Amino acid sequence: MKGRQISRTAVVWQLLAVMLVVLPHVQWLPLWVPALVVLAIGSRLMIHSGRWSFPHWSVKALLVIASSGGLILSFNHQAGPETMVALLVVGLALKLLEVYHRRDALVVLFVSLFVAATAFLFSESVWIAGYILLTTVLVLAALNSIQQSSSARRFRDNLKSAGRLLLPAIPFMLVLFFLFPRLEPFWSVTIDSGQAKTGLSDELSPGDVSKLAQSDELAFRATFEGEVPLPAQRYWRSLVLSEFDGRRWTRPSHEQRQVLRPEQLQPLVSAQRYEVIMEASGRPWLVALDQPLRAGQGTLMTPVRTLVMDRPLERRRQYPVESVLQYRQQPLLTRQEARHYLQLPAGGNPDSRALAQRLLTQADGNTDGVITLLQAYFNKTFVYTLEPGRLGRDSVDQFLFETREGYCEHFASATAFVLRSAGIPSRIVTGYQGGEWNPYEGYLQVRQYDAHAWVEYWQPEAGWQRLDPTAAVAPERIRTSAQDYFSTNEGFSSAGMGLGIDWLRDLRQRYDAFNYSWHRWVLNYQGQQVQLLDDWLGGEDRWRRLLAWLLPTMLVFGTVGYWLLRPRPTLPRDPMARALMRLQQRFATLESGREPAESLAMWLQRVADDWPKQRALMLRLAFLDDQQRYIERKDPHQQAEMKRLCRILMRQLPRKKR
Repeated sequence: MKGRQISRTAVVWQLLAVMLVVLPHVQWLPLWVPALVVLAIGSRLMIHSGRWSFPHWSVKALLVIASSGGLILSFNHQAGPETMVALLVVGLALKLLEVYHRRDALVVLFVSLFVAATAFLFSESVWIAGYILLTTVLVLAALNSIQQSSSARRFRDNLKSAGRLLLPAIPFMLVLFFLFPRLEPFWSVTIDSGQAKTGLSDELSPGDVSKLAQSDELAFRATFEGEVPLPAQRYWRSLVLSEFDGRRWTRPSHEQRQVLRPEQLQPLVSAQRYEVIMEASGRPWLVALDQPLRAGQGTLMTPVRTLVMDRPLERRRQYPVESVLQYRQQPLLTRQEARHYLQLPAGGNPDSRALAQRLLTQADGNTDGVITLLQAYFNKTFVYTLEPGRLGRDSVDQFLFETREGYCEHFASATAFVLRSAGIPSRIVTGYQGGEWNPYEGYLQVRQYDAHAWVEYWQPEAGWQRLDPTAAVAPERIRTSAQDYFSTNEGFSSAGMGLGIDWLRDLRQRYDAFNYSWHRWVLNYQGQQVQLLDDWLGGEDRWRRLLAWLLPTMLVFGTVGYWLLRPRPTLPRDPMARALMRLQQRFATLESGREPAESLAMWLQRVADDWPKQRALMLRLAFLDDQQRYIERKDPHQQAEMKRLCRILMRQLPRKKR
């Protein structure tokens, strides 16, 4: 039983490994779970120092019962991925209280590796990848430590051994990454870490979009094959809202969707091709430049030409899109469709209804005239602001005739209401407008403060036309990016996040470009891999691909196999003996090697005359060797001095004879 006991150094490694693998999960775990881990580590340190004894079985049973109840209460009886990871963390914490034998330590460290891998369920950033790599090295070092004797205390040697174990895996990883195709996972999980996700909702009421404008979280990135659209053309379509209850705009109900035909699109210019990497939003809708031509693999095109998925977007997604910026869309409406896009509540907002009739009369019933008059009305005294104040029951009336202050959703909602009151079919589109160009990697980055709402109105034969009432009040918001507008407009300083500072903005762009490269070339490498292999191989021939897989694999296997199996000189296990042997090997390369019949002291005294600058160090080392060799009990202080002298001589002596 004594031979199975792990060393005190190994215990410290176990505690360090557990602490590091749990750390990435602290931000979402219930507070009591990290507290339990800290309590377990502290208790094990007290046991390690000899101040406490191992807990009685009754104490451990009580902790298991209490922790099980805490998990049930914290996760509301839901057995999701978060619950399973929390259960593993709790198990690690409790297992620390009985780590004594190698078997217990193996269980802790194997579970630690699994918990470390689960960190990628919650974050895929490059920093997490680097952190988990470091954690893996330390867990391997801890695994190495449990194989040592109880008197071993070699922290540095454990790290070296872990590094040697990981080093051969790097070429294998590169071959698999570049050459072997990525397989779609046969499983998927939905993660709800408790962190709020920002994004567009499926309804619109006053204040919804302006809340997003306060957030600088990344929404998506887009890379274009050809010319990048101008800022005024960057309308990223996401949702179409066409039902109004007097305050909120929502998507059409299931019954209403049955009467809406898939809208026909006639492109007037060539298609714009680009690729979108969209961040997780927890919602199923995607974005595309107005208007997308077709849905890609894994996405659906709705009748109103928006892209959706069959499940919420819980992980970052990369997808190609083709869009046209000039088009004719749905030139004919059926009676049912026209009735749907003219729907208004039976009562409410009487002043706005009267305004619509006045504008219709002044424009002699002309749609373009009504729109021109309404935009002129907005341009007189209205203010574009993030803090318009609360609106009452008749929100459109209060906005148009009292506050006259609002954000894009206020202007879009009022415009659609007035147009419908004037007999003009209309609807609201929500998405994003603009985006900032990142010159370091050549892509467009769109953040939550780029969220926008605009209006589409219908005209016979011309079909649906885009109308952005924000352009009448704050045209700079449309002509430039939201970031530029926020950074120069005092009223939006809170949304600008300090982005008016040039060096801070440049630093942020560089950091974002670095993350973009990681996401595209590591996390979403499938599309780039196919193109890269075609460029390397000069085609998609099956035999070329087979050779491209076999030859590098054989080369890597052969190189790593030789490196692992090649004969090596056997070094003594004792650190002092290893240091002396390395010193003798260095002198042998300088043609001052030790003769078989010479003692270490005699040899050092002989070669000292050839090295006058190192003479004193050599004579001191010879003296200490004599002292240690002929005494019954070794002096640790003299041994430490001998190792220090060996290191100094190794640094000062040349590697080859001059």
